[in-house]
Amino acid sequence: MDRPIYADFHVHTHLSPCGKPQATAAAMIDRARAKGLAAIGFADHYTPRPIPGCPFYDSQRLHIVHELRAEIAELSDRNDLQILVGIEADYTLAGPDCLPTSDLAYVDHVICASTHFHLPAAPRPTEDTPRAQAEMMLRTARGSLLIPGVSVWAHPFDCSEMRPLTSILATVHEEELAALISVANAQEVAIEINGGPAQHESYRQATERFFVLSRQMGARFTLTADAHHPDDLARLDLALEWARSMDLDDTHFLTAQELLRRQSRKKSNTNPGADVGQRAGEHLFGGSR
Repeated sequence: MDRPIYADFHVHTHLSPCGKPQATAAAMIDRARAKGLAAIGFADHYTPRPIPGCPFYDSQRLHIVHELRAEIAELSDRNDLQILVGIEADYTLAGPDCLPTSDLAYVDHVICASTHFHLPAAPRPTEDTPRAQAEMMLRTARGSLLIPGVSVWAHPFDCSEMRPLTSILATVHEEELAALISVANAQEVAIEINGGPAQHESYRQATERFFVLSRQMGARFTLTADAHHPDDLARLDLALEWARSMDLDDTHFLTAQELLRRQSRKKSNTNPGADVGQRAGEHLFGGSR
C-alpha cells in the first residue's frame, strides 16, 4: 500500500472506551508506517457532553484530543508519516448537538457515526420491522451528513443492533440511497469503506449496491481499518480488496491533503449562522428512545 494516496483516517487509540491498551499513538503510528501508509488519522470517540444512560461517553470530551496531541508530540520519529488528530462524533446518540462548531478549531477532521444503535440510550425504530429499521438508519444518516464540520461518513449502515441487514436495506429504494449520496456530495462528506464490517460477507452483500451507486454518482471515499488495536490495521487489505472489486481506484480516495483542504473550507464557513445546518437536522432525529 506504499503509495501517496493511502491513508486511514479512522484509527482509535487507548483513549477510546473500546480502544485496547496496546493502541498507543506510537504503536498505531509504527504499524501504519510498516504498512506503507502516507497518513494516519486518529479519530477517538467523542461527545461534547455526557449522554444520560450511556456510560460509554462519560469521559469522551475534547480533552482526549489534547491528550493525544501531547502523546504524539513526545514521539521522536514521525516525519515520514502525516498525522491527523480528529474525532468520531456520534449523531446516533447526541443528535444535532453532536458537534459544536466551536470545537472544530481543535481537530484536523471529523468522522461521524449514525449507526451506534447498540449503545445504551440509543434511539429505537418505531416498529420492529425491516422498513422501520431502514427509516431510522436513513433518518440518522441524513442528519449526520447535515452537521457542519463533518468530513467523513463513518461505516455506513453498519449496525449490529439491526439485522439481518440484507432484508433491511432491501426495503430501501435506489432513489432514497441516491438522495443520501447527493447530500454527502453537496456537503463534501466522504464515504467510508470500513474493513471492520467488511469482514462479514453479509455486510458486503447488503451494502455493495450503495457503494457502487456512490461511485457512479461521483462520491469520494476513504479507506479504513477502524482499528482499535495495532493488529487491526491488517483489515485495510480487506477493505482495499473489496473497494477494488467495486471498481474503485486511487482517484476515488481522498488524500490527507484533500481532506485537510475540505476541512479548512468547513472551518472557514462555520459561523453563528452555520448552526442553521444543525437546527435543520433536528426534525430528522426522531424515534422513541
